Amino acid sequence: MFLQKIDKFTDFRETLLQFSTDDIKKMIDEHSIFSRGNSYCKRDYVLDVKQTKENLVKAKISGSYDNSYDVDIYREGDALLAKCDCPYGDICKHIVATFLQISKTKTVEVSMLISNKDTLLNHLKSLSNVQLIELVMEFATESFVKEITLKDTPVEELSIRLNEIANAIERDINDENLLYNPEKFQKNISEYMENLKPFVIKNCDDVFEIIFDLASEIECKQGDGYLFIDDYYDESYFDFDTFTSEIMELITKIDNSQKQVEVFVDFAELCNGSGYMSVRYEALEIKDKRVLLSYFNNESSLAFYYFIEELLSFEEREEFLLNYSPNQVCDLVVNLYLERDRKDLAVAYVEKLIREKFDLDYIKKLLSIADISKERLRGFVLQSIEERGYRNLDFILENISKIEGRDEIEERLKDKSLDSYYTLLQQENRVAEMFELLGKLPHHKEKFLKKYKKEYLHEAITFFKAEIEKNLKSTGDEYYHKIAEYLTHLKKLIDEEAFTFMVTGLKLEYKRRRNFVAILKKKF
Repeated sequence: MFLQKIDKFTDFRETLLQFSTDDIKKMIDEHSIFSRGNSYCKRDYVLDVKQTKENLVKAKISGSYDNSYDVDIYREGDALLAKCDCPYGDICKHIVATFLQISKTKTVEVSMLISNKDTLLNHLKSLSNVQLIELVMEFATESFVKEITLKDTPVEELSIRLNEIANAIERDINDENLLYNPEKFQKNISEYMENLKPFVIKNCDDVFEIIFDLASEIECKQGDGYLFIDDYYDESYFDFDTFTSEIMELITKIDNSQKQVEVFVDFAELCNGSGYMSVRYEALEIKDKRVLLSYFNNESSLAFYYFIEELLSFEEREEFLLNYSPNQVCDLVVNLYLERDRKDLAVAYVEKLIREKFDLDYIKKLLSIADISKERLRGFVLQSIEERGYRNLDFILENISKIEGRDEIEERLKDKSLDSYYTLLQQENRVAEMFELLGKLPHHKEKFLKKYKKEYLHEAITFFKAEIEKNLKSTGDEYYHKIAEYLTHLKKLIDEEAFTFMVTGLKLEYKRRRNFVAILKKKF
């Protein structure tokens, strides 16, 4: 997954060490994902963080049900990317936890291969040709050996061998039992991809016809419900990121640069229409991006646009972006106009979007680039109350103090959502008014009385005693710990003698609940 652009010339490890908590928050769309990742980091679930290659850092994260997940953070060109082998499929809590761990410890362990790179190179330079040949023969991969041996193989024989691989793939893609075993299926596909490597140079078109057909077939099978298992006992899925990386590895082996670009663009278009695969244009290290311009049009992906943006004229960028869905490109269009000192066009564009659809993102964008009247801001706040979107409350709370006629606004909020009104009171520490609402909002009562127990002494004592009685009707450590928590609050509200009498009475009356008595003895 793409995270953000970074300097491709700065040391990768040093770049990661510079990330602050705020930088990490900006990369995450969902606040809940950041919170979970932060929790994982604080609980020391990040077991290992190590730089294994120049542009790759790997981490292992402890997960649920004794699972562990592998996270890769890597750089391709000027793109910072990350992937995790958990089934979430987006920037997940494990990726967030890894970044937060690096930010917290300000360290990334470096593998011995990287830290001793110069020593290794000097050693290799000191070896004779015979010694180097012996090393290659000992450690060369099977695909490397095949590639060398197939160089002089007749085309007809290569075609026969390719057909054998294609037929084997076809059998696997139609094997229902195998499709219900994603791990085994992935292993088979990786083996086929490895077997196809030696054929790339001589049979490029045939190889990628097989691969692109395979990619489409796998996506169809995924859509039909195969290649994913998620139950209490097992969690397994087909990893499209791994598959994509394997395809990119084959593309980089094409020795004709023009052909390489053609195949890459075809693959990018395939990914653009995919619900599971994605590709970064930076992964193909093209020396001159201008060769891609002939492939760019208004139907191209945003990823393609980002990659060649600096080569496009203002008019070409404007035309492309205005053909895209506004919720995806609003910021890009506004920034494009502002860079040309055309604030009038930026404002007009956002105003048009607001007329077409009430969306807080558009409202906030307008507020960031233009001054609007208090009356109009009041209208936006009122409409946010009416819409009741999940993000609307934050906007209301942020702006309610800036507008006139606040009493009317509060009444409207109170009528629409008593919970939201209570949140407003809570933000402004209007305790007495919060207390008055507790009868209608009983789910807030416990938290309120825990915080303001001394201000509402009688009500707090009555509440905590009632909760103790309620929990005594059930058995189990969960209930015993709740009782102990309520007693802790009561201890601060009643005199010591009365409290001691209460706890002693509980120990005697419920002496057969050994865990309960043990908890009380430990706490009090």
